[in-house]
Amino acid sequence: MPESPTQERDAALYRRLSRPMWAVLYARCCDAEIALDAVQEAFLRWREQDSSRIEDPAGWLLRVATNWMTDQFRRRRPTHLCHEAESLMHPDGDALAAVLRNETQEQVRAALAGLKLEDREVLVLRYSLDWTSARIADALGTTIQAVDMRLSRARRRLADVLKEKGVVDVQSAVS
Repeated sequence: MPESPTQERDAALYRRLSRPMWAVLYARCCDAEIALDAVQEAFLRWREQDSSRIEDPAGWLLRVATNWMTDQFRRRRPTHLCHEAESLMHPDGDALAAVLRNETQEQVRAALAGLKLEDREVLVLRYSLDWTSARIADALGTTIQAVDMRLSRARRRLADVLKEKGVVDVQSAVS
């Protein structure tokens, strides 16, 4: 059965906005599952609305997702990820390497969680979404030079936190 024009429009909107929304939400909470849940909840609520009256879909969806995520943290909802089990399911089959890789990723996540929101946001947009400085500047309403400066400072702060945590190879952990 063919999709209606509204369903096609909503699917296109999801394809265009879900990944950037997830990255911004992940930068805020440092929990991939909660960020994904927030994106999905926002799009479910989008379908329930008369979306033809919403002038800025991206802003509306991000606001709904952020509010939902805030509500979840107020309720202190535990995450459902089991990082130990997840680490053993890497395709290379080397469980020890997978555990070590997972440990480094957890250290980076913990270090990111300790940074200011502004630092996490710019790092996630650059390295998770692979956005250029120009695109980040446009999204954040600032200049390319300001983004580059924020990135430089955020990388330095992240490296400092990782060194304090004892991560040996800071360069490979950050990149």
